[in-house]
Amino acid sequence: MKLDKNKVFSFIRNRISVGKLFLAIFIIFIIFIDENSCIQRIKYDAEINDLRKQIAAQNDTTEYYNRRIEELKTDKNIIEQVAREQYLMSKPNEDIYLIENKK
Repeated sequence: MKLDKNKVFSFIRNRISVGKLFLAIFIIFIIFIDENSCIQRIKYDAEINDLRKQIAAQNDTTEYYNRRIEELKTDKNIIEQVAREQYLMSKPNEDIYLIENKK
């Protein structure tokens, strides 16, 4: 049951033309091997979308802090609120009571 190499090659030559063979090799090269392959482009597109989402999140954060800065520059009540809540400052003759949550 030994196959003759010449018979196998002649069978392949009769069934598949040279043009089809080159076309198949070219398609495989384009899809899998090339540095600009379809698979690589899909990965790049996914990475670009992730980076765009990160940029949008950072822009939202920047806008929030810019608004917060403007509020702190203009509104004295907000400055007092921040001083009391974050830095535990108080007015003279005022007592502060801290309530801690038990978890």
